[in-house]
Amino acid sequence: MISRAALTGAVSAGIISADQADKLVSYLKLQAENIQAQQAAENLHDPEEVRFTRGFHDIFISLGILILFSGYIIGLNEPLSQGGMPAAAVAGAAAIISWAMAEWFTKIKKLALPSILLTGLFGGAIAMVGFSLFTSNPLNQNSETIQIMLGSIFALAGASLFYWRFKVPITLTVIVAGVMGLIVGALTLATDARILDYFPWVTLVCGLFAFACAMYFDSKDTARETLNTDKAFWLHLLAAPLIVHSILSRMYTAEQTEAYALVSIAVILAFGVVALIVDRRAMLVAALSYLGFALGYLLEPADFSELQLTAISLVLLGSFVLLLGSGWNAARRIVMRPLAGTKLTTYLPPIRN
Repeated sequence: MISRAALTGAVSAGIISADQADKLVSYLKLQAENIQAQQAAENLHDPEEVRFTRGFHDIFISLGILILFSGYIIGLNEPLSQGGMPAAAVAGAAAIISWAMAEWFTKIKKLALPSILLTGLFGGAIAMVGFSLFTSNPLNQNSETIQIMLGSIFALAGASLFYWRFKVPITLTVIVAGVMGLIVGALTLATDARILDYFPWVTLVCGLFAFACAMYFDSKDTARETLNTDKAFWLHLLAAPLIVHSILSRMYTAEQTEAYALVSIAVILAFGVVALIVDRRAMLVAALSYLGFALGYLLEPADFSELQLTAISLVLLGSFVLLLGSGWNAARRIVMRPLAGTKLTTYLPPIRN
């Protein structure tokens, strides 16, 4: 900003008039205030903002959808249980109803929360259609695998059509889940179920695949301004529990609860570092339950009642979440310091104040 002394000198030299100098000062002050307001707005912007709802109207409509489908399921429970109606027909009708409602609430009204809900209902219903088409046979050990594969095929095909029509970001998560279910089912059939002996490794690979898909969309929108960030958010929510559960369940030993608790905390802290690097708090949600149990294991030798142990564990867990949430940007600056200047940072969100 031009100093007042410089303007006074310009007035004395006859370059501008005193009235023009006063107007210029007012204009420059206004520009500086606008820049400060813009910077403040950028700092307040949540880089992990997800479009769940635009208001209570979305919630009210979602409540109506849940009530409607609850009545649908309860009303058809008796015909289904008595064999008077095939499950595939019931699920198919539910899928048609979901699609029809999406034509109004998603395509025309563009309501976020109802769209998310209808995507889940449609995906579950269409998967159930495929699952129900093949009757499980106790004498055939592959029958359940075939059911799962058919359900995955229907979920994959149905979700792909749903995404083509409505472009709801969460639909990509259903598609990825369908791909993973189909691949795992095919491997189970090809190996006569021997692959299930290594199931934690299978789920770990699936989780890493979902994480890679999430990072693909994150890298396309490092500023977190387009729908790519919503797509990545839901994929991270799918990837996180698969990765965390695969690692910790593989290391679980019932006889070494304290050691397992310490290992769990170490794994969760490492997971937290990754979450800070990619700037995704959603990744830590899956780890919170494990952290709570780990704290409970460590506190178990103390002379606390079960109720007190639960309360203390929850207080510690809540404090951890609040501290990390409040100091997220500061913690991220520390974690990102060794990566400064590397090519990796071009695929990651910028560090915010």
